[in-house]
Amino acid sequence: MRIEILGTAFTSQHSDARVLDQLIYKWSHSRDVIGEVLVDMYEKLFATGWKVSKSDIERDVQRLFGQSYEEFMDKEM
Repeated sequence: MRIEILGTAFTSQHSDARVLDQLIYKWSHSRDVIGEVLVDMYEKLFATGWKVSKSDIERDVQRLFGQSYEEFMDKEM
């Protein structure tokens, strides 16, 4: 996952889950990986002196788990 490049402007998914059964089966693992990536990124931010707040974390998790998709779909073309 290249979160340092994309930020939170995407909705997380398991990239090789092609059918619903695979998505459900792999979801638990995907959540663990996403959590590890976020912890790593927040630790790096904290090491630079950035104050990471609870609302920062909540915002990022919401965006990664669907809100960014909803924001995209709400855009008027």
